[in-house]
Amino acid sequence: MKIHCLGWMVILFFTSVTLAQEPLGKVTFPIGKNFLQHAGQLEWQPVKYYMPVLEKDRLKTGKQSRCEITFKNKKVMRIGENSVISITRDKMGNEQVEMSRGRAWISLFLKGVASLVVKTPTSVCAVRGTVYRLESDSNMTRYRCYEGALEITPLKKDRSGLADTSLTLSAGQELILVMNFEEYKKQQQKEFEEFKKKDADDFEQFIKEERKAFEDMVAKDLAEFKQMQDVAYKMTAFDAQEDANSDWVQWNKERDRLMQEGE
Repeated sequence: MKIHCLGWMVILFFTSVTLAQEPLGKVTFPIGKNFLQHAGQLEWQPVKYYMPVLEKDRLKTGKQSRCEITFKNKKVMRIGENSVISITRDKMGNEQVEMSRGRAWISLFLKGVASLVVKTPTSVCAVRGTVYRLESDSNMTRYRCYEGALEITPLKKDRSGLADTSLTLSAGQELILVMNFEEYKKQQQKEFEEFKKKDADDFEQFIKEERKAFEDMVAKDLAEFKQMQDVAYKMTAFDAQEDANSDWVQWNKERDRLMQEGE
């Protein structure tokens, strides 16, 4: 009986070791200075093409850098410059990404099959077969959905767990979640003050008009926020034309097209 139990323990041990070492994905398109840190290590390694990504690995991008990671079931995540993510598994063994800061683009090409949970300092986003992007810092997360739908659950104010209510974001919509609204307002005011410092020597009237438009935009932005438990949020339709002019959006859509053509 003891030998039988010992045999099962050995099998379980080697199974868990194999699972832990099995790559969750690989780097498929790095640009610029990108670095990877394995669990338990202090050193950050320069990222290379097709470098495997293991459980509990961390990835970070430098200035003017981007990095594409491809997981199983045609799940793709691209992170922009100055971003930091950690990659783990959930209880079912599926990939789970925690984003400390930065911006990301997620494309799940297998509709209804591929799923990926992304956690930011303000919320958790669970999706299945969709395309969306996000940007986040310690206080705010902004989502834009392009295909499918997102289910987003804010964290509690003390970040001890998830709130009781989730928000559903459909294609063409944007959601901004803010943990500390007073801090967010200060950040908006700071951006406005920086905007006002523009050199107006030759374009005084133009700058005045721009300032007024910017001030009105900030006031409207703040007025549209709603409160849900401990979190402030705003959900609106985003400007598709303005969005399409973004270099980040154009690059990601082109990468999506090339990957789908290469299937």
